[in-house]
Amino acid sequence: MATPKPVVIARVWQDGTARIIEVRGQTARALLALVMVGEHGCTALEVSDWAFRFAAYCHELRHRYGLVIRTDREDHPGGWHGRHVLETPVEILSIEGLERWPSAA
Repeated sequence: MATPKPVVIARVWQDGTARIIEVRGQTARALLALVMVGEHGCTALEVSDWAFRFAAYCHELRHRYGLVIRTDREDHPGGWHGRHVLETPVEILSIEGLERWPSAA
């Protein structure tokens, strides 16, 4: 039997107005990771045990769900990577299909 996709229902605030969103699959896991790490944010490497396309999940959260996610550029000896930081206030209301929250930094 296939494992069900995770579903996260959350309340987000933008411009003083709250709205409810329902996010599914790996994008839902990405939302949970961003909420969990808060202002510190996280990189693809920090969630690489489950998020093979973390930047794409953040892109979907931005464009499909209207969340503000800042990407800070962090240089390192081999180049640079992005640290994604959720700026939109989000309250997780329910989580289905996950035995545990995704790992993050």
